[in-house]
Amino acid sequence: MSRVLLVEDDPVTAKFMRLTLERDGHDVEVAHDGADAAGMLARAIPPYDCLVTDYRIPSMNGLDLLALAHRLDPALPCIMVTGSMELEVAVQAMEAGAVNYVVKPFRGDTLRVVVARALDRRRMSDEALRLRIVVPLLEQFTIKLADMVEARDVETQLHCRRLMAMAERIAHRLDLPKADRDAVRLGACLHDVGKIAVPDVVLHKAGPLLPEEWDVVRQHPELGARLLDGIEQWHAAQAIVRHHHERFDGRGYPEGLRGRDIPVGARIVAVCDAVDVMVTGRPYARARSVDETVEELLLHRGTQFDPEVVDVFVGMAGVDVEMEQALIGVSAVSLVGDGGR
Repeated sequence: MSRVLLVEDDPVTAKFMRLTLERDGHDVEVAHDGADAAGMLARAIPPYDCLVTDYRIPSMNGLDLLALAHRLDPALPCIMVTGSMELEVAVQAMEAGAVNYVVKPFRGDTLRVVVARALDRRRMSDEALRLRIVVPLLEQFTIKLADMVEARDVETQLHCRRLMAMAERIAHRLDLPKADRDAVRLGACLHDVGKIAVPDVVLHKAGPLLPEEWDVVRQHPELGARLLDGIEQWHAAQAIVRHHHERFDGRGYPEGLRGRDIPVGARIVAVCDAVDVMVTGRPYARARSVDETVEELLLHRGTQFDPEVVDVFVGMAGVDVEMEQALIGVSAVSLVGDGGR
């Protein structure tokens, strides 16, 4: 039985969350303000296995509590829950060590899955300590990012896998050095990691986004790049994450880079991302055939997309049987992700 500390000042919400987690057999203790929670963390014997805290709680905000919890137990998985749509809160929470960020209102099943994955991380960490395994920093960070992305939508992983394979093939056809090909693969995998901070109500919206919702979505490349700060091995991939929504004509975001000022890896991922969105479809756009996808790429060749990358892809789609079969094979899959957003 896992011990979960739940910090929520609203009694109705606290009861809902407690009963939801108890259905999975967790031993849930509830604190209604930050001071009580801090005392419970300090006195806990044995220590808690997971902390779930609201951002806005009396006497101490959730970020301060999270920082305190990690001073007491650096391996404690923490989940931030809030009604706020401010992405800065999500970024600060993850930078402080949170393993996930849940926006109110949410379904009980969402909370259960997020907590279950957090507890899996705790068990893995405990086992590593028992076996005296030293996990490299880069591997730890990769696991954390993968967990956060997967927790939002398992289908996002399929999107990333397809992008990795597609981008790697294009990079090889462009005869890029191995270091650049490796960066393209990593950048394709992590390109949308900043969306962990985009609220579900925006990320999964089936209809057109409002201007203020677009403003939220357009922050994800920079947020994703911030998550990769401080690790030298991720430097080239970080540039891909930051710039994969730039346009060849300079009308993209976040910096409005133009032409070859955009990192080549970002130009490759931009084409692959658009292809996957068009072929698989989205709640806000129907799936297109391979021929329609190629036609759309050619229409925006030199404006939205790098002409050389488009030409390489079109050549692959036309003569590379494996590539065309892979594209056709995913055309019936419905994903929730970004590409067009």
